[in-house]
Amino acid sequence: MSRQRCFASVLVSAVGLGALVPGAICAQPIDVAQAKTIFADAQAASDKDAGRLWGKRLYGKILLVDPETGFAVSNGADAQGVLHPNNGVFEGTLPKEVIISNAPTEWEGARWTMLMPQTIPDDRIDRAVTLAHEMFHRIQPGLHLMADDMPCLHLDTVEGRVWMQLEWRALAAALIESGPAQTAAIGDALAFRAYRQSQFAGAQKAEASQEIAEGVPEFTGVMTGEPDVQAARWRAAGKLAHPDTTISFVRSFAYTSGPGYGLLLDERLPGWRSRLNAQSDLAALLASTLAGHRQGSAEARAPFYGASEIRMMEADRAAKAETEKARYRALLVTGPTLTTPGPGNFSFNPSALISLGDGYTVYPTFHAVAAWGTLDVKDGVRVPTDFSSTTLAAPTDTKGSHLEGPGWKIELAPGWSAIPGAKPGSFTLSH
Repeated sequence: MSRQRCFASVLVSAVGLGALVPGAICAQPIDVAQAKTIFADAQAASDKDAGRLWGKRLYGKILLVDPETGFAVSNGADAQGVLHPNNGVFEGTLPKEVIISNAPTEWEGARWTMLMPQTIPDDRIDRAVTLAHEMFHRIQPGLHLMADDMPCLHLDTVEGRVWMQLEWRALAAALIESGPAQTAAIGDALAFRAYRQSQFAGAQKAEASQEIAEGVPEFTGVMTGEPDVQAARWRAAGKLAHPDTTISFVRSFAYTSGPGYGLLLDERLPGWRSRLNAQSDLAALLASTLAGHRQGSAEARAPFYGASEIRMMEADRAAKAETEKARYRALLVTGPTLTTPGPGNFSFNPSALISLGDGYTVYPTFHAVAAWGTLDVKDGVRVPTDFSSTTLAAPTDTKGSHLEGPGWKIELAPGWSAIPGAKPGSFTLSH
């Protein structure tokens, strides 16, 4: 069933979709038949796994949400009755403070898998991989695998990206090979990883944490979505050997690394999943299977994996990216700015993050709902790794509850206002 509805609401930015604009919107609600198909596909993926990987079933409460209106269709009732039964599902409009993205959400005392239907692939296998990945996030806390979200800013540098891709190529070789050849390829992957991490303080901890946070869910998606283990191995090897180099690796790298490490651990270290925790390091676990193997020099082994080609491509990418970084430095560092307290609940595109080399991350698109108000960003916000504040280009006008600046808008909560900051022309939010 499909019905035309109009909503006047604050629209929510979605991962991969960018920030949207407040206003009165006429939108096509989610079709009930489409929703039922997604729920059935999610349950089928869960039934295929049957709790084999983690001892828990993946399928649970699911919210399908239109990011432009907040209209939602679920496979079960909510505690407060916001969603109403209709033809075997439940539907209604979420409160505007609920952040909409492909991510788990805590709402009305329950943990839901939230999905935007338009981001779910049509391809049968990709669809199952995506659904299983997102459903795993719902059960992640119960598995004690809620690793810290630690952006790997060094992976926005030439050296970080070069040595990451060398690690990936060696992992791809390990998935294809067996016996001593596999052991040698794993040794090369770990040598490239150790060399990269030795160049950047804190890299080992940050990378390991992201691989638990997002790499393990993607491993789960691949293992569940592909018809068998061999198909999963070829999918993982293909992604490792031919990654999307147009995107930022700062957070997205774990989607590529996780399945490779997980598949090799399944083969070489049975039972590793039952011992995994939020502080685990997948690479260290795999290294424990190399007893007696003599690891070669990273610099000596790099040419065998096409290091010269990778370095040439990354140098070209860095030259093009520097123009954009210079623009963001002028906009968010040297120029007048507006600083807010921590962003509260937020969503962003993990494939587009930028490091300016100062310990902060620039999020080109961003949406936040915080105690101080609602923020929509279309062109850059600067955020520290602990998310204790946000920095925007200075507003054009500081009067009233609606603030606006280059590429962003804020609707202030009652009692909040922008006051002059320490730097001339700059402001900070105050209550």
